[in-house]
Amino acid sequence: MLLRGADKTVRQFHVSKRSVVAAPAVAVLAVSGCIGGLQLKSAFKISHLEDQLSQQTSQFAQTVSAKDEAILNLQKEITLLSQQTKNMETKLNDLQALENKLQQFIEKYGAVTGSSHSSRNSDSSVSRGKVQSLSASIGGKTSSVIPLANSSQPSAELKRMAALADSSTLDLQAVSDMLDEMEQTMAYSLKQYRLRQAELDAIPSGWPTSSHQMTSGFGYRKDPFTGKATFHAGIDIAGNTGDPVFSAANGIVEESGFSSSEGNHIVIDHGNGLRSVYMHLKQIEAREGDTIVRGEKIGLLGSTGRSSGPHLHFQVMQRDEAVNPLNYLSLVKED
Repeated sequence: MLLRGADKTVRQFHVSKRSVVAAPAVAVLAVSGCIGGLQLKSAFKISHLEDQLSQQTSQFAQTVSAKDEAILNLQKEITLLSQQTKNMETKLNDLQALENKLQQFIEKYGAVTGSSHSSRNSDSSVSRGKVQSLSASIGGKTSSVIPLANSSQPSAELKRMAALADSSTLDLQAVSDMLDEMEQTMAYSLKQYRLRQAELDAIPSGWPTSSHQMTSGFGYRKDPFTGKATFHAGIDIAGNTGDPVFSAANGIVEESGFSSSEGNHIVIDHGNGLRSVYMHLKQIEAREGDTIVRGEKIGLLGSTGRSSGPHLHFQVMQRDEAVNPLNYLSLVKED
């Protein structure tokens, strides 16, 4: 029954017992259906999201695997470049040591060997050229090498320098060994050269006076005092009184003194049976036992003893036998 306002009539409705029971049941079924539909929809959506998540997880796993492989390759490359850089630094250090060694070798032997050792100097020049070429190819900047261990990424310059170090065909140790052998050879050659030079310096080949004018030669001549043919055991060189007289070679003064025929005279022993004699000196400036070198002043030209005027009588003795001095003198010139 439905009550209305005071001025309205009362209306009545009749509902059967079946309807009263069925209506709530229908309502419950409707609510249950909605809930079931929502659950199905949620389950479908969850399944779809799970599929998407699975695909994304698989993709991420592949990406991570690829990144891990790339990182591993990069680490291998960095390790390789690090080793190459160490090798390059070792080569550069060896190169510097070899260059210093070459410099010392050239300074020690380059100025004294002369043309007689040009082939050895050529060998050292070739070796030095190889070293300089390698140094130039690397850039000649030892201090610019940066260890890869301190670098996050290997630069192109480091890669290039490492490649140059690996591709270099110059065996620095072999060159160093060759230089050691050359140094031993050069030391022996230098010793022989000095011995030979000493022998040459001991040959009386230096002109003993500033004047080259000879007034009498070696051999038989007319004696200026007796007019008879006599053997002249040396050469006479004209000059002015007081002109300097020089030693013709290295040697030791064997005798210096005065005699009536030779006047003031000096005898120098040059070894190997050679001696030079200087006669008619005005003054003696070398004493017995003195060590003399070629070109050293030993006295003054004069006319003492058996002499007809200022001149130097120069004589060379070979094993106590007089020989022609012109066979020894160099740069012989008659004015």
